[in-house]
Amino acid sequence: MKQNIFLTFRIPIDCLLGFFTYRKPMRVTEIMIYPSPNYGETGYYVCPKCKTTLEREFMHFCDRCGQRLDWSDYRNAKPVYPKPRAKPMPDKSL
Repeated sequence: MKQNIFLTFRIPIDCLLGFFTYRKPMRVTEIMIYPSPNYGETGYYVCPKCKTTLEREFMHFCDRCGQRLDWSDYRNAKPVYPKPRAKPMPDKSL
C-alpha cells in the first residue's frame, strides 16, 4: 500500500479571509490627540484595524496587529481625543 506524501489540509474559509484582509492596505484615517504639559498637544496616528496608536509614522505595517497601512490620505486624518478616566490617578508626589 503506497502512502500519499502530500497531506490535505482543510483550512476554514473565515481563517483564509482573515489572513488576506491583513494583506490589503487599510487607510490611516484617525489621529489620537493627547494633551502634553510641555508641547500643548501631541498626536499619534491610529491603526484602522486594532485602533491602537502607532509607534512611528509611515510604517508599512502596524507593529501590534500586522495590518498593512495606506498613508495616501494621512493629512486628512480625523482628530480623536481620548476618553477621560473614570476616576483620577492617585497623586504619588506626597
